[in-house]
Amino acid sequence: MNLSNLIKYGTERLENAGIADASSDARIFAMHICKLSYTDMLMKKNDEIDSGTYESYKECVDRRCEHIPTQYIVGSTEFMGYEFEVMEGVLIPRPETELLVERAIELSKDIPRVKVLDMCCGSGCIGISYELLRRSQGKTGDVLHLADISDSAIELTDRNARKHDINCNIIKTDLFSNIDTTYDIIISNPPYIRTSDIDELEEEVRIHEPRLALDGFFDGLHFYREIIKAAVKRLTVNGIIAFEIGYDQYEDVSRLLEKSGFTDITLTKDYASLDRIVTACRK
Repeated sequence: MNLSNLIKYGTERLENAGIADASSDARIFAMHICKLSYTDMLMKKNDEIDSGTYESYKECVDRRCEHIPTQYIVGSTEFMGYEFEVMEGVLIPRPETELLVERAIELSKDIPRVKVLDMCCGSGCIGISYELLRRSQGKTGDVLHLADISDSAIELTDRNARKHDINCNIIKTDLFSNIDTTYDIIISNPPYIRTSDIDELEEEVRIHEPRLALDGFFDGLHFYREIIKAAVKRLTVNGIIAFEIGYDQYEDVSRLLEKSGFTDITLTKDYASLDRIVTACRK
């Protein structure tokens, strides 16, 4: 069997299991197992594969047929052009979350040094990407804190920070319970799915991703309320808060920000023109 036939086998298996991105996943598994770039995979499509490669590939396909997310199977994903480790028990970074990092970068572009908190950091991809991009712009000396309640998230964030040579303080905490520092920027993609909506999510998310990182309680707003309430004391004057939100939560989140005295409340839509990012300033 050559590489091309291996990918064809994987695609057919995944299609029969009802996997939406069957052909893409089949190629990803081939690149992962054979340690090939996309270009190398195309150039070596006629190369014969050995039995060990076949068995390893088949194991990936078998797991994906159980609707285990591809990122958990290969153990990594790309975010903001950087590779991040992922693992079961920690939310998989989404492409639309890149907009949160982009907005934070834009709002702090004229500040030479910032103290920034990534609250509910998960894999650490938001805060770490923010710092990598700041570094690429020649801005050094930032102070980065990353915080989460999950042991798995803390472990994964530590690995990703070391992978990208990022100096930071990783804090295990229930929101701000173990934090008494003030920040120039607080960035957060908190759990925001309504509890009643979780059972309606696709199987990959509902069964395999951590409920702790999804459940925003009865109205999806619990963590916004708590973070905004604490941010009044934990942001410097003119400090910035940046949230990812659900597609129908802008009015509610902006109202919470207004009630707490935040100004310059701005909405950014995602690639599907859905409400996605809210930023505001503490005066």
